[in-house]
Amino acid sequence: MAKEKQTFITGIAAAYFELINKMSVSFKKGIVGRKGYLCKKYPELVSSFGWEGDKDAPIAYIDGSFRLRDRGNVFITFGIRNIDTKVSWYNKEGWLPCFVSEFGKEKCRYKIENFADCVSIDGNDFEMVYSRLAVTNSGSNSVDMPKVSPLLVPLCSPAKKIYPGETVIADYAVGADRFGKKISFPSDKKIRSLGGFDEHYNRMKSYWTSRLEPLCEIKALPDEKLINAYKAGYVYTMIVKDGSELHVGENGYDRVFDHDVIGILVYLLTMGDYKNVKEYAKFILKNPQYPDARWKYSWFFAYYLFKTGDRDYILSEFEEIRKNAHSIEADIDSGTGVMKTTNAIDSNGIWTIDNWSALMGLRSYEYICDHLGRADESGWAKSVYSKLFANVNAAVIDIIEKKNLDYLPISLTESNEDGKRGNPKDANWASMFLFGRWAWDGWLFCAEQSGPMIDLIDATYKHGFDRRKEVCTSRYNFGGYPHGYFCSAYNAGYGSSALRADSNRDLGIKAYQYMIENAMSGPFSWWEGIGYPSSDSPWDIPHAAGGGGSCPHIWGQSTASKVLLDSLICQRINGDIIIGRGIPAEWLKNGSVIAVNKYPIENNGRINMRIAVDKNEIKITVSGSRPSGRIIAELPRNGFSIITEENYDGYTG
Repeated sequence: MAKEKQTFITGIAAAYFELINKMSVSFKKGIVGRKGYLCKKYPELVSSFGWEGDKDAPIAYIDGSFRLRDRGNVFITFGIRNIDTKVSWYNKEGWLPCFVSEFGKEKCRYKIENFADCVSIDGNDFEMVYSRLAVTNSGSNSVDMPKVSPLLVPLCSPAKKIYPGETVIADYAVGADRFGKKISFPSDKKIRSLGGFDEHYNRMKSYWTSRLEPLCEIKALPDEKLINAYKAGYVYTMIVKDGSELHVGENGYDRVFDHDVIGILVYLLTMGDYKNVKEYAKFILKNPQYPDARWKYSWFFAYYLFKTGDRDYILSEFEEIRKNAHSIEADIDSGTGVMKTTNAIDSNGIWTIDNWSALMGLRSYEYICDHLGRADESGWAKSVYSKLFANVNAAVIDIIEKKNLDYLPISLTESNEDGKRGNPKDANWASMFLFGRWAWDGWLFCAEQSGPMIDLIDATYKHGFDRRKEVCTSRYNFGGYPHGYFCSAYNAGYGSSALRADSNRDLGIKAYQYMIENAMSGPFSWWEGIGYPSSDSPWDIPHAAGGGGSCPHIWGQSTASKVLLDSLICQRINGDIIIGRGIPAEWLKNGSVIAVNKYPIENNGRINMRIAVDKNEIKITVSGSRPSGRIIAELPRNGFSIITEENYDGYTG
């Protein structure tokens, strides 16, 4: 779906993608002369580290090299060429934005660590990269210490040789970003005076730990990698943003996209991060581009109102909300009664996703108007919703009968097999299940839902995966785009509508696990369009060799974090707390513990949830703020009896 995938196709978006490609080519040319470096041979094994709100975060590569975008895209390397062993590449302590590369070469073991810290000098903020190179010599002869890039400022005086059995550590720093200002970077002397690697590492760790502390915490899961991915995804979101603009990427898509930022904002609300969302929301329509953004515009504001009860803010934004909501009625095709033709999923058509987006926007707007006492507008939204819903259901029934389909098609005028998105490698067969938002998030908003668009969710997932058997054996990989891609950053998010269905509710979590185990191109980093795995690639884990768009791709990663949380615990606007709806059955075995703390609920409340499996019993403990609705356990029973214990203390975030 979406903007990024459209950039592979036509028009303004295609021109933008062409520009990104030209930039990528120039970046690759910048390392052509650096013969023997893995960052040259595998430039798409990549991620970003940096500081919150920086403008041009450094781009990291698997061999420990990194590119400084705010310094003319200069490459920083550590003098180690022709690595012929697999590389271990990971986040330090599991999730921190400190990338570690470890590898061997000629009886030496190398370890490179890179992270960023923010320092203030004469009232100006600078992003500084701190690097540590450790070399262990296990051979019988001394070796020379590698010659690093001259821009790196030594923070110590390392030995020039490493003798047998010895480990030498060298620390460096370099100015990386000026947060958009055109000022001089600090001198080498000043950089040395700012302190050493360990001091800045502890500052960095403390900062990101404190940023996560007030937010929803996934305390325990049977799969710890999901916890680390959840934490890293939030940190990357804060790094990739420019000031208060929620950008999608650093090495591509380094700007605000309208429908992307709405999804990212809702993800932040799901985590309970209300700190800066009002500032972020100012930029939603900075670059108006896709009609579904206007149609879904009210969703963020409705969700914010539900979570916080902040009527004053919604009142201050109401006219803009109203204007965008009314664009839905204006964009309904008068002939068909459904949403107009768009390029929503990479080619022109009358798409299911567009109609779901409009329905989600209307229901969200109705919710806002109900709470603001605007009965006139609420009645309008309810009326338009009812008409559009009836028309879309009728159109779906019509195409199903005409084409003899047993699934929900992505188009209201043709089958999936007959349309331009017919290639089974193309993930757009599931586009409405994520980007339309209506099936699952509409259910959370207690929208009117019935008919084939709900009844056929399970059958549509089955149909899509059955068609993909020839291109991928896993039913947890939805595909990519364009057709040559293997997977996508949205892979987990495509499973969100399974939470609305009767079976396969664990699709979101299992698709997220699939991404982690098979499709990363950087530590907890995914391209929008993910390339095929390659056994020749140097990373020591299964991974994707590269991709297109950006990596990390924040919109995609936000959908993964949201479906993970929704699968564990969520709240409907009627006040009901739903526990465990998307938990895999195999997680519920004797001794298993699943725990979420500080989950944000209505009116600034916070709730803690713990699931513990002991012998033949599942015990669910809920504490914190008291919700206005019921506690409903919907996790697989696996033959266990379920006991729920509630203990409210009135805690609010």
